Amino acid sequence: MNERRPPWFLLTGLLIGLGLGLLCSWVICAPSVRPGTPEQLRPDFKEYYRALVARAYAYDHNLPRARARLELLGAPANNIADTLRVQAQRALAEKHPQAEVRALSELAAALGEAPSPKKASPTPHKTQLPTATSTPTQKPKSTAAKKATATPTPTGFPTLAPTPTPLPTVTPRPTTVGGLFLLRSEKLLCDPKKGPLLEVWVKGSDGVGIPGVEIEVQWLGGDERIYTGLKPEIDPGYADFVMKPKVVYQVRTGAGAAVPNLTPMQCQDKHGHRYWGGWTLVFIKR
Repeated sequence: MNERRPPWFLLTGLLIGLGLGLLCSWVICAPSVRPGTPEQLRPDFKEYYRALVARAYAYDHNLPRARARLELLGAPANNIADTLRVQAQRALAEKHPQAEVRALSELAAALGEAPSPKKASPTPHKTQLPTATSTPTQKPKSTAAKKATATPTPTGFPTLAPTPTPLPTVTPRPTTVGGLFLLRSEKLLCDPKKGPLLEVWVKGSDGVGIPGVEIEVQWLGGDERIYTGLKPEIDPGYADFVMKPKVVYQVRTGAGAAVPNLTPMQCQDKHGHRYWGGWTLVFIKR
């Protein structure tokens, strides 16, 4: 009677095949792995990389390190600030976290102001001083000649009539104090090219604009947040918002100062044409 033996040859063949497969995939036919660079990232991963660099700059404010990290993306040095500014505006429109938008705007403003270290500073031009030469001594003029050449003192200036301004009379409201910022001035903005534009300027005690300040604009049924520093070509501490006629707004800075009852006003040009005007607010850091 023949005994039934287990098929050990099948198990042996399976082990040999598995070993040959691992040897081929790991040693003989192993793919070459090369380390990647930030320049090779996808566009969405590049935006995430810029956001991380901006968060790191908001923590340590090391501008040379942030610039070096962003240059690894392969973008030209003079376009880095513009790229960050566009990303900050897109992040604001897509309702990204406020800390991310603020960090991107601050880094864009800092890179826009600081000169690139790769640009060599121009060598100051040395000017030669003229050699001193002896000049003949002039004889003093007589007293009569001095009186004759004396300039007559004007008796007075004509009185000019004041030019009437087309701006409507606005009753000034008391200044609102709160938090870190103080409302320094509030003026009606009459410019037909700008229309009902709300301009907000946030400055330090030294008069320099402060980027990355959150400004909340509220009205009945809605609100929107804008940030300074997104238009550094105007000023690092500048932000604006297009108002709608017959809508009452309230503006509040990120640190607490609030300005209520802002609405577009009608202005008039020199030809008598009326148009909607906006407001200009200036906040100073205390």
